[in-house]
Amino acid sequence: MPALQIAPRPDRQWLPLIFLWLAVLLPALGLAQAKPLPDEVRRANLETQVTAMEQAFLKEDFETFADFMHPDVVRLAGGPDVLARQLRKGLEDMSAQGGKVSNVTHGAPTRIVAVDRQLQCTLPQTTEFQLAAATKTTQSTLLAVSSDGGRTWAFLDTAGKDWEAVRRLVPNLSREIVLPAKSQ
Repeated sequence: MPALQIAPRPDRQWLPLIFLWLAVLLPALGLAQAKPLPDEVRRANLETQVTAMEQAFLKEDFETFADFMHPDVVRLAGGPDVLARQLRKGLEDMSAQGGKVSNVTHGAPTRIVAVDRQLQCTLPQTTEFQLAAATKTTQSTLLAVSSDGGRTWAFLDTAGKDWEAVRRLVPNLSREIVLPAKSQ
């Protein structure tokens, strides 16, 4: 009688390779993710994302714009869809009165500070409005916050808010973050 041969089950033939992958590759990937980003990469990510946010606003793509907002701002607005509707309505009201946002730009960020597990800095922002035959320019300060080491950034416009009001939204706001005085 021939010996009974049992073929390996097809779903188990990959187990040694899976264990090898788990044992060798996952720790290596974990180390790669734990390595902090260099400051120039953090700043490049910040620049790319604040520019994309400004472009989304100018294109009236408020869904994308909301993706760049600080999560607590989005939550307080009632969610990203509600925030997008509110922004769209505000622009429609302005347009009905003959106005529009013609440009949004930003300046260089301040020094990036680390607090708890977060990175924070500010950027000056300039918004130009066309109102009838005149152009009006407003200045504000954006707070930029990253919770993943500078890979992604969320933004909060601090215009009209003092340091304590911003701190209610960002409880771990660093004392090193300087906001312009609230104008009366």
